Amino acid sequence: MAIVSGAVLVGLTVAWLAVSTRTALLNRQLDELEWKHTLLTEAINRTWTEIGEATSPQVMEDRAKRLGFRPAERIEYLVTTLDGAPAITMTHSTKP
Repeated sequence: MAIVSGAVLVGLTVAWLAVSTRTALLNRQLDELEWKHTLLTEAINRTWTEIGEATSPQVMEDRAKRLGFRPAERIEYLVTTLDGAPAITMTHSTKP
């Protein structure tokens, strides 16, 4: 009876050690994944901030001016019809 009890005790101890080891490994993996998640979240937030800065109205206007764009002085609209009727041209001047 003592031998059987000892064998059961040894078996339970080995099982407990196996479960404890597996739990420790999984906890370490979870910690690593949480760390990676934190780094990726920070990178995403930095990227969105950069996008917001690059597409702000003032930055885009400055960039357009550097590239030679100017406000339109005259805008022409061409309205067409599907039935072949004459097209209408409308002109809008932005100058007073």
